[in-house]
Amino acid sequence: MIQNKSFLKLADNSGAIFVECVRVYKPRYKKLKVGSVILVTIKKIKSQSKLKIGSLHKAIIVRIKQKLSRQNGNFLQFADNSVILLNVKNEYFGTRLLGPISTELRKRKIVKVLSLTTNVF
Repeated sequence: MIQNKSFLKLADNSGAIFVECVRVYKPRYKKLKVGSVILVTIKKIKSQSKLKIGSLHKAIIVRIKQKLSRQNGNFLQFADNSVILLNVKNEYFGTRLLGPISTELRKRKIVKVLSLTTNVF
């Protein structure tokens, strides 16, 4: 379950490695789902990254450890909690996504994310 102070991995090539959840936007649901927008702070970066440690960014959740149930009766569970970073104009920092992405983003009308990756489940 993702909540405040949760550490998350990055699923894009933006230059950050780990981020920490600071705030949850629009808590319509009791639990966060794939496609929810959160505010994160950067905790660890790669050596030659343009991002700074401690800077605040919006992020979209693309993978969660919690089991996702689908309408056909299947369950889907990922190995980690991952996000992708957004800039001030709500555009993606990275140019490609690493690892599998769930198709629940299509239901949330976030289709551009699916075009950046090759693994869609």
